[in-house]
Amino acid sequence: MSASVVRARSPRYQAGHMTIQDLGNIGELVAAIATVATLVYLAIQIRSNTIAVRSAAAQSVHEAFATWYRMIAADASLAKVAADGLRDYSSLSEVDRSRFIATYMAFLSCSQDAFIKWREGSLSAELWMGWELVMMNLVNAPGGKEFWGERGYLFGEKFRDHVENVIMKRKPHPLAKPMGAFSIAGDS
Repeated sequence: MSASVVRARSPRYQAGHMTIQDLGNIGELVAAIATVATLVYLAIQIRSNTIAVRSAAAQSVHEAFATWYRMIAADASLAKVAADGLRDYSSLSEVDRSRFIATYMAFLSCSQDAFIKWREGSLSAELWMGWELVMMNLVNAPGGKEFWGERGYLFGEKFRDHVENVIMKRKPHPLAKPMGAFSIAGDS
C-alpha cells in the first residue's frame, strides 16, 4: 500500500478530524505568536518608560538649578556674597562665609545629582554638558577652587574624581564669568 493511501484512510488526515497532537501544535503556534507580540509590546513600553524617566530626570535637574538661581536672584546681599566668595573665599566674614558655604553646597549638591543622573544614563550628555560648563565656571573661580579644596571631601568619590580630574583641569571658555561677575579665563 502506498503512503498516500495510508494517509487517506487514516482518521488523522480525514477532513474535520484533529488529533490531540494537532491541537497541541496549534496551541504551541498560538503561544509563540502571543510571546512575540508580548515581547514587542514590552519593548515599546520599556522604550516609552525610558523616555519618561529621562524627561523626568532632566526636569528635576533643571528645576533644582533654577531654584538655586532664583534663590540668589531674589536676595541681592546673597548674590553679592556668592560673587565675593567665588572671587576670594578666604576674605569673607564669618557670617558671609556661612552664607556662601550654604549657598555653594546647595549648588554643588545639585551638580552631584546631575552628575549621578548623567552617569546612570537618565540625563542626556547634551544636558549634562551645559551644567558641567556652569560648574566649571564656578569651581574654577579662585574662591571656588579654595572652597573645593576645603570641602570637596564631602561629596561622592566618583563626583570628586570628575570635578578634580576633568572639570578643574579643563581650560575655561574665554568668556567664562562666574555669576557674571569677573573673568576666570586667565586664571587657569
